[in-house]
Amino acid sequence: MNERFIGAVVAISLAASATMVGAAGHKEGEHGGRHGPMPKFEEMDANADGQLSKAEMEAFAKAHFATMDKNNDGKLSADEMAQDAAKRMQKRQERMIKKMDTDGDGLLSFEEMNAKAQKRGAKMFDRLDANQDGLLSKEEMEKMKHRGKKGDGKRGHDDDHDAGHDNN
Repeated sequence: MNERFIGAVVAISLAASATMVGAAGHKEGEHGGRHGPMPKFEEMDANADGQLSKAEMEAFAKAHFATMDKNNDGKLSADEMAQDAAKRMQKRQERMIKKMDTDGDGLLSFEEMNAKAQKRGAKMFDRLDANQDGLLSKEEMEKMKHRGKKGDGKRGHDDDHDAGHDNN
Protein backbone atom coordinates (compact mmCIF):
# COMPACT_ATOMS: atom_id res chain seq x y z
CA MET A 1 0.00 0.00 0.00
CA ASN A 2 1.34 3.42 -0.78
CA GLU A 3 1.88 5.86 2.09
CA ARG A 4 -0.60 8.47 0.79
CA PHE A 5 -3.37 5.88 0.75
CA ILE A 6 -2.54 4.75 4.30
CA GLY A 7 -2.52 8.37 5.44
CA ALA A 8 -5.94 8.96 3.89
CA VAL A 9 -7.34 5.80 5.49
CA VAL A 10 -5.96 6.79 8.89
CA ALA A 11 -7.36 10.34 8.58
CA ILE A 12 -10.81 9.07 7.57
CA SER A 13 -10.72 6.42 10.28
CA LEU A 14 -9.76 8.95 12.92
CA ALA A 15 -12.55 11.26 11.88
CA ALA A 16 -14.99 8.36 12.09
CA SER A 17 -13.64 7.18 15.42
CA ALA A 18 -13.83 10.70 16.83
CA THR A 19 -17.49 10.66 15.87
CA MET A 20 -17.99 7.26 17.45
CA VAL A 21 -16.41 8.20 20.74
CA GLY A 22 -17.99 11.63 20.71
CA ALA A 23 -20.03 11.19 23.82
CA ALA A 24 -18.08 8.51 25.61
CA GLY A 25 -15.82 9.86 28.27
CA HIS A 26 -16.38 13.49 27.31
CA LYS A 27 -15.45 15.90 30.05
CA GLU A 28 -15.79 19.64 30.26
CA GLY A 29 -12.97 21.34 28.39
CA GLU A 30 -12.12 18.55 25.96
CA HIS A 31 -12.01 19.67 22.36
CA GLY A 32 -12.67 17.79 19.19
CA GLY A 33 -14.44 20.02 16.72
CA ARG A 34 -17.50 18.93 14.79
CA HIS A 35 -17.20 15.23 15.55
CA GLY A 36 -17.12 15.47 19.31
CA PRO A 37 -14.23 15.27 21.70
CA MET A 38 -10.95 13.77 20.62
CA PRO A 39 -10.19 10.32 21.98
CA LYS A 40 -7.81 10.37 24.89
CA PHE A 41 -4.19 9.95 23.92
CA GLU A 42 -3.81 7.05 26.35
CA GLU A 43 -6.68 5.20 24.66
CA MET A 44 -4.87 5.31 21.32
CA ASP A 45 -1.36 4.66 22.69
CA ALA A 46 -1.68 0.87 22.72
CA ASN A 47 1.90 0.18 23.83
CA ALA A 48 1.91 3.05 26.37
CA ASP A 49 5.21 4.43 25.11
CA GLY A 50 3.95 8.02 25.09
CA GLN A 51 3.96 8.21 21.28
CA LEU A 52 1.40 7.37 18.61
CA SER A 53 2.32 5.44 15.51
CA LYS A 54 0.19 5.31 12.38
CA ALA A 55 -0.43 1.65 13.17
CA GLU A 56 -1.79 2.50 16.65
CA MET A 57 -4.04 5.18 15.23
CA GLU A 58 -5.35 2.85 12.56
CA ALA A 59 -5.89 0.03 15.08
CA PHE A 60 -7.80 2.40 17.33
CA ALA A 61 -10.01 3.53 14.46
CA LYS A 62 -10.63 -0.08 13.35
CA ALA A 63 -11.61 -1.11 16.87
CA HIS A 64 -14.17 1.68 17.06
CA PHE A 65 -15.46 0.87 13.59
CA ALA A 66 -15.95 -2.72 14.75
CA THR A 67 -18.09 -1.57 17.70
CA MET A 68 -20.47 0.05 15.21
CA ASP A 69 -20.51 -2.93 12.81
CA LYS A 70 -23.18 -4.92 14.65
CA ASN A 71 -23.52 -7.67 12.03
CA ASN A 72 -19.73 -8.01 11.59
CA ASP A 73 -19.85 -7.73 7.81
CA GLY A 74 -17.03 -5.17 7.68
CA LYS A 75 -19.40 -2.48 6.43
CA LEU A 76 -21.65 0.07 8.09
CA SER A 77 -25.27 0.32 7.10
CA ALA A 78 -27.34 3.45 7.59
CA ASP A 79 -29.12 1.62 10.43
CA GLU A 80 -25.83 0.80 12.21
CA MET A 81 -24.71 4.41 11.91
CA ALA A 82 -28.11 5.65 13.11
CA GLN A 83 -27.96 3.34 16.15
CA ASP A 84 -24.51 4.67 17.02
CA ALA A 85 -25.65 8.27 16.55
CA ALA A 86 -28.69 7.65 18.75
CA LYS A 87 -26.47 6.25 21.54
CA ARG A 88 -24.13 9.24 21.30
CA MET A 89 -27.08 11.65 21.31
CA GLN A 90 -28.57 9.95 24.38
CA LYS A 91 -25.28 10.33 26.27
CA ARG A 92 -24.99 13.94 25.18
CA GLN A 93 -28.52 14.69 26.35
CA GLU A 94 -27.85 13.03 29.71
CA ARG A 95 -24.74 15.21 30.19
CA MET A 96 -26.72 18.28 29.18
CA ILE A 97 -29.46 17.57 31.70
CA LYS A 98 -26.93 16.85 34.44
CA LYS A 99 -25.14 20.12 33.75
CA MET A 100 -28.18 22.37 33.32
CA ASP A 101 -30.77 20.84 35.69
CA THR A 102 -30.60 23.40 38.48
CA ASP A 103 -33.61 22.09 40.43
CA GLY A 104 -32.46 18.45 40.29
CA ASP A 105 -35.71 17.00 38.91
CA GLY A 106 -33.98 15.25 35.99
CA LEU A 107 -35.82 17.44 33.50
CA LEU A 108 -35.01 20.74 31.79
CA SER A 109 -37.45 23.60 31.91
CA PHE A 110 -37.34 26.41 29.37
CA GLU A 111 -35.73 28.61 32.01
CA GLU A 112 -32.98 26.05 32.73
CA MET A 113 -32.26 25.54 29.03
CA ASN A 114 -32.39 29.21 28.22
CA ALA A 115 -30.38 30.60 31.18
CA LYS A 116 -26.98 30.68 29.46
CA ALA A 117 -28.37 31.65 26.06
CA GLN A 118 -30.32 34.48 27.66
CA LYS A 119 -27.14 36.08 29.00
CA ARG A 120 -25.36 35.75 25.66
CA GLY A 121 -28.44 36.90 23.78
CA ALA A 122 -28.74 40.05 25.88
CA LYS A 123 -25.11 40.96 25.20
CA MET A 124 -25.53 40.31 21.48
CA PHE A 125 -28.75 42.32 21.37
CA ASP A 126 -27.01 45.28 23.02
CA ARG A 127 -24.11 45.07 20.53
CA LEU A 128 -26.47 44.95 17.55
CA ASP A 129 -28.74 47.74 18.79
CA ALA A 130 -26.59 50.44 17.19
CA ASN A 131 -28.90 53.32 18.08
CA GLN A 132 -29.61 51.86 21.54
CA ASP A 133 -33.37 52.28 21.23
CA GLY A 134 -34.08 48.83 22.69
CA LEU A 135 -35.29 47.56 19.32
CA LEU A 136 -33.53 45.85 16.42
CA SER A 137 -34.24 47.15 12.94
CA LYS A 138 -33.94 45.03 9.81
CA GLU A 139 -30.67 46.83 9.03
CA GLU A 140 -29.27 46.07 12.47
CA MET A 141 -30.23 42.39 12.03
CA GLU A 142 -28.59 42.35 8.59
CA LYS A 143 -25.32 43.40 10.25
CA MET A 144 -25.54 40.27 12.41
CA LYS A 145 -25.86 38.04 9.34
CA HIS A 146 -22.71 39.54 7.85
CA ARG A 147 -20.77 39.57 11.11
CA GLY A 148 -17.89 37.08 11.07
CA LYS A 149 -17.81 36.76 7.31
CA LYS A 150 -14.43 36.70 5.65
CA GLY A 151 -13.45 38.84 2.67
CA ASP A 152 -14.70 36.16 0.30
CA GLY A 153 -18.23 36.50 1.69
CA LYS A 154 -18.09 33.16 3.49
CA ARG A 155 -18.46 32.72 7.20
CA GLY A 156 -15.59 31.46 9.27
CA HIS A 157 -17.45 28.14 9.70
CA ASP A 158 -19.75 25.89 7.70
CA ASP A 159 -22.78 27.64 6.26
CA ASP A 160 -24.88 24.46 6.09
CA HIS A 161 -27.44 25.88 8.49
CA ASP A 162 -28.29 28.60 5.95
CA ALA A 163 -28.91 26.13 3.14
CA GLY A 164 -32.43 26.30 1.80
CA HIS A 165 -33.41 29.36 3.79
CA ASP A 166 -34.61 32.56 2.20
CA ASN A 167 -32.55 35.29 3.82
CA ASN A 168 -34.74 38.22 2.74
